[in-house]
Amino acid sequence: MDRLEKIIRPVFNFELDYKILPGLVTIGKYDGTHPCLTAGTATDKVLIHSPHKRNPSTAGRILSLESNKEISLLNINQKVGCITVGTIVPDDEKDILIVGTSSHILAYHVHDNKDVFYRECPDGVQSIAVGNFKDSKSPVVMVGGNSTIHGFDHLGNEIFWTPVGDIVTSVLFMDYDKDGTNELVVSSGNFNITVFKGDQRIAEHVETEVVTHLIALPENRFAYSVMNGTVGVYEQESRLWRVKSKHVATSVHYYDLLGQLNPQLITGWSNGKIDCRSVKTGEVLFKDHMGAGIAGIVEGDYRSVGKNDLICVSTSGEVRGFTTTKTLIGEENRCENDIVMELLNQKQVLLMELKQYEYNMRYNENAVNETETYENSGVIPANTRLQIAITTNSDTRNPHVEVFVATNNSTKIRAVTIFAEGIFKSESHVVHPSLSELSSEILVPLFLPKDNPVDIHVKAMVGYPKSIQYHVFEITRQLPRFSMYALKTNKGISKPESFVQFKINERLQRICMWINQNFLLPDDVEFNSGPNLIVNLLCLRDGTDLVMQFEISGKVTFYTTNIVLGSDLVQSLCSYLNIDHLESQANFPLQESKLKALLERLSSIQEARSKLTTDVADRLSQIKFLVIKAEDSRILDELKSMAENYTELHALNQELINGHNVRLQNYNEGVETMKEINAIIQHGSRLRVGPNSANAITQCRSCIKNNNVEGLMKIMRTGVL
Repeated sequence: MDRLEKIIRPVFNFELDYKILPGLVTIGKYDGTHPCLTAGTATDKVLIHSPHKRNPSTAGRILSLESNKEISLLNINQKVGCITVGTIVPDDEKDILIVGTSSHILAYHVHDNKDVFYRECPDGVQSIAVGNFKDSKSPVVMVGGNSTIHGFDHLGNEIFWTPVGDIVTSVLFMDYDKDGTNELVVSSGNFNITVFKGDQRIAEHVETEVVTHLIALPENRFAYSVMNGTVGVYEQESRLWRVKSKHVATSVHYYDLLGQLNPQLITGWSNGKIDCRSVKTGEVLFKDHMGAGIAGIVEGDYRSVGKNDLICVSTSGEVRGFTTTKTLIGEENRCENDIVMELLNQKQVLLMELKQYEYNMRYNENAVNETETYENSGVIPANTRLQIAITTNSDTRNPHVEVFVATNNSTKIRAVTIFAEGIFKSESHVVHPSLSELSSEILVPLFLPKDNPVDIHVKAMVGYPKSIQYHVFEITRQLPRFSMYALKTNKGISKPESFVQFKINERLQRICMWINQNFLLPDDVEFNSGPNLIVNLLCLRDGTDLVMQFEISGKVTFYTTNIVLGSDLVQSLCSYLNIDHLESQANFPLQESKLKALLERLSSIQEARSKLTTDVADRLSQIKFLVIKAEDSRILDELKSMAENYTELHALNQELINGHNVRLQNYNEGVETMKEINAIIQHGSRLRVGPNSANAITQCRSCIKNNNVEGLMKIMRTGVL
């Protein structure tokens, strides 16, 4: 039986003659039929390329170019941050162009050349997605800001809000949990990928850098790219694969090049490279290169042939389209070719090993005999094993996690390389003692910046001081999530005043299993009898105390001054015990004081902004008056009066410039203050689980709108208003 094989080839190429910003490329059917390439330019305009031209009405924002009838420009007059398209108007199949700036969102009907809605977004617009969500009857425009997510309907009414705590870099609608309805997948500046089902968080992935792009894939998978050059694919909680480049991925796109049996991920890079990888394995199937960095990758039937082409746009304005041609290859020949390639690869590996053995034998012409030792011959005993132990060390000036590596005989460890994410400045750390300090054991300190589980891959070179070649041992271990907490004795324990408290119905023996799995302790914690279980720990990062108290009645209390740690403990325990509803009482005085101070600062910032806006209006009226006076003086040939008027205009202009700088500083302070407030609200909501967490967020939003500080404090403590 034959199967289809497809070959990728370019089919068209043209220039837009505009510099295109990376990430600001999309494609939409604004008349409901013909796709139009759309991109954000370096001049704060949105370019619309229509090969099947239909000139829009001249009464709106869009202007057609006389030099190129296929290009129209939408003048935004603000810095364009993100663009997308979607059918958001009920009973209208035409795509609507949605543009986000630093302070507003514009939904524009390109076909009719008119606004659908124009909304101010004080939190800024960093990313946009359009799709069905929760119980909405029509698509929702989801906007990611500097620290929050807002959802708008087709009229611009806000129908969804939740804090994220950092800049929202990408937003995606997809069926994450395979239940037939969309979830919201969000990446943020704190390296997290969070999945929302309605108002509730149902999953979270942690990366080592900021995630820049998210894209939905078939079979409930999604692809992501990271600022450090990593591209990978997730299927729910499992990461299928990832690769890393020294360049940055500026665009990721799913395009069915080879059929649903082998879906493909197309990636555009900052150096102009385009590669096509298998979604299942990450194997590279196709490469190409453009003359400048890739600004965006989309797909559409740009040639009107009834088939979508892959369209790549570079930052220089070059547009290149790709398609696939079909050839038939026999299934038997295909299988034979695969087998031959696999055998050839195995042959190369075996030949390389044989070459190394032969080299070693030539170096040791007199092989090991009765009078020679292993050390003199340069080889190691066959029973050599590498042993590894991981512990905490709180007795030094810089408490840390220790990785102890040793051999089981007199062989020496020449070097140890540890590969791990998010621990080192790069992805690896190498320890290589001098020849005079070689030993059978090496101690490597690790400093973990966050409470995340980390896989460490240890490679050790083992031999003797006279060895030319070394045997490489490889071991993989996982550090628990809360590795940076050392067990304390009863001496010197100080129970913090801050705490989070809740009640669960679970045996203490199972809670012991959670502790042993998530903490790096010298011995497993066991519960035999008694009224409660108390675990006293020291944070190796800042020296603060953590006391976990579990009572036999089901009451649980975490004593810590760190609200982030408290929320992480709650989420980890509930995830382990499969608890999806949890109420809690909390008391974090330092966070409450900080929240009050932030709210007061935000109020003063808003008052100053209102005053500055009034001052600008006054200055504008004075400018209009002086312009008229100066023009009258010019007509009446009163040169002295004209000069005086223009001098006053110059002074007012300088005042406006200074006022603008003050307003900009005021805006940035407001954004940062709001980000801190939203971060505290987010951590407070994570002290609860399920609907209780979502309700706490909703009520906090209401209290902030109404300036109800006391109500906000009550929600932080109890979860309800």
